[in-house]
Amino acid sequence: MIIGVLSDTHGDFRRIEYCVPVLKDADMLIHAGDFFEDAHNIGALLRLKSIGVTGNCDYMVKGPSEEMLTLDNKRVYVTHGHLYRVKTELSSLVLRAKTLGAHVSVFGHTHIPTVFRKEGVLFVNPGSLHSPAFGAKPSFAMLEIGRAQVKARIVSVE
Repeated sequence: MIIGVLSDTHGDFRRIEYCVPVLKDADMLIHAGDFFEDAHNIGALLRLKSIGVTGNCDYMVKGPSEEMLTLDNKRVYVTHGHLYRVKTELSSLVLRAKTLGAHVSVFGHTHIPTVFRKEGVLFVNPGSLHSPAFGAKPSFAMLEIGRAQVKARIVSVE
């Protein structure tokens, strides 16, 4: 299963068109918050099933702050990250993912793309299409989940 992963789009659709050639092969879309509505709007635009969570900029928006998905027998934990202070440290997020038995943890909030493994969990932050931080390029991620493995890659958007 191939999943497009976005976060921190902040209602900005101008760069979505650059994602379409890569996202057209996706089976679904995950949005890790800021703006929750973008998950459904982008999913509808791309004709993909979409799952989203709320972030710190989703004021007065009703939606989940975290989701646990089971995809191809792998547990995927999705949160924005602000509740776990991911801008300063990752130990709280790592602990939460481990406690939930996640194979993958998708998060955002930092606007910095990263993919890494820690304590047996694959962590994926797609960065931000709207406002990348600290010299990063606008980006999203592609997550591939199979029975034998999970892997992800960052896709930069020019």
